[in-house]
Amino acid sequence: MTMFKKTDPNPQLDIFTAPSMQLGSRASKKYSDPNAWHNQFYSLVTTKIDEEIFKPLFPEGKKSGRPNASIRILVAMSVLKEGFGCSDEDLFEKCEFDLLTRKALGMELLTDVTPSIDTYYLFRRRICEYQERTGIDLMQLCFEQLAGKHVHLLKISGKCVRMDSKLIGSNIARQSRYELIHTTLVKFLKTCTLTHLSPEQEERAKEYLKEDSSKTVYRSDSDTLQSNLARIGNFIMEMLAVFPATSPAHDLLLRLFEEQYVVMDGKAVLRDKKEVKADSLQNPNDPDATYRAKNDQKVQGYVTNITETVEEGKPNIITSVQVETAVFADCHFLQEAVENSERVTDSTIEDLYADGAYQSPDNREFAKNHNAMQLKTGKMQGGCRWELIPHDEDGLTVREIATGNTYEAVKAVTKQGSRKRWRIPWNNKTGWRYFEDKDIKAYQLRKQIESLPLEEQHKRNNVEAAMFQYSFHTRNGKTRYRGLLKHRMHAYSRCMWMNLRRMVIFQISTFQRSIFALFGPIREAFGSFKAISRQIFTSGADCYVSLRMTTLVRLDSKYAPF
Repeated sequence: MTMFKKTDPNPQLDIFTAPSMQLGSRASKKYSDPNAWHNQFYSLVTTKIDEEIFKPLFPEGKKSGRPNASIRILVAMSVLKEGFGCSDEDLFEKCEFDLLTRKALGMELLTDVTPSIDTYYLFRRRICEYQERTGIDLMQLCFEQLAGKHVHLLKISGKCVRMDSKLIGSNIARQSRYELIHTTLVKFLKTCTLTHLSPEQEERAKEYLKEDSSKTVYRSDSDTLQSNLARIGNFIMEMLAVFPATSPAHDLLLRLFEEQYVVMDGKAVLRDKKEVKADSLQNPNDPDATYRAKNDQKVQGYVTNITETVEEGKPNIITSVQVETAVFADCHFLQEAVENSERVTDSTIEDLYADGAYQSPDNREFAKNHNAMQLKTGKMQGGCRWELIPHDEDGLTVREIATGNTYEAVKAVTKQGSRKRWRIPWNNKTGWRYFEDKDIKAYQLRKQIESLPLEEQHKRNNVEAAMFQYSFHTRNGKTRYRGLLKHRMHAYSRCMWMNLRRMVIFQISTFQRSIFALFGPIREAFGSFKAISRQIFTSGADCYVSLRMTTLVRLDSKYAPF
């Protein structure tokens, strides 16, 4: 028996259950309008989803069973959910009772059954489990397949792209240090058999299970809180020794203990806050989330990197979506994003626009070896204090920008063969200020970036619109999800919707331009004739000119020259 079956591309319509047959003429016309959003979604998204991508989720001869709902409808539902920014409950309500939503999914008959919410959740869970097991993200493959079809449909070259990143918060609460440690311990204790503990340990475990950590923090002063942190740390150490590492909750508690405590003389000692890294556990409900502060934004969650095409007169189609933990540096996205985008557009990137955070020696070397790709970034992070002008073979002129003071640097001796250093007299402990090759290259790169025409700089700035659209439905910068894999699914679905909207807007604007090009000359001629008719001058008293109809009604005297 075949476990996987594609959706019928040409379903049989029923005259009695098709809404278009039951609606009035005006409603039926809107319902069947090919330019309406629901019909555009059906033709550009739902029907274009390749269900073969998800075939590994339903292997032959396995007990997993065949899908009891259309795969493309389940994927399209995820796209609609992120497009509307609604909850799962609202999504299923729309799918059951909203005719336009049903038409967008291809459910044209009133008798078509909406997939159950259990089927929807099971499908998403299978995608996550398959990625954990194989490392293959099926939603990424689906996104790239769909974006590739859109790019080729609109004949977008893909030779010019731009990218930017956005910090996104996970759906978790910000916790104090004691709350974090306590909630992680409680999560672990709920999975344990407390009867295996000594009477004293069991009593303390029950106390922690009953305790409200937020109230403890609120009611305790600093000294009491430090005492509680030390006490709970030693109890965690005892629990880790009693119970074997047989559950994810145990691994999570062990990770927390190693990040927050250090063992000294057989006792758990709380680490200094400065020793706790940004990739440490932020909340036990989302172990993947990490911490990052960027400008005025402080996020416990993830960072999304979006790459889109740039071509005059064409929509900007998103070709690459990457989601990593928040501590992931922007410059590390670039090389994979280039490979993803070229795979989607089937063309080689020549110009890449990004901000200064994407600059790094590795990326510059990658661009140089990648068909001499031009990496055009915005201003580099940090200020520029020195102007470094090399001359002759080993000469270097150094100018301090703030004061205008100029120095002739002297080449310094270094024990490293290929490394070059220069120095100038300076008021510090060593008496010298040193400069290296990398400083000169960084200055030259900064000057090159600043010399870019304003039009080129604006090409990168426009990517901010994609970041705004991507996070439009977030609340306080947070999504509805927890976990890295679920955030990736959210990002792919949201970007599929964004691509659809851009294509629809492009088609509408193209149609409007075509109409204007067709009727523009007629309108201009009509306007010129109307203006001339208003300027008719006659000396006769019986001259009547129709200004509204722009035609000569009666003219007793001599005709005025046109």
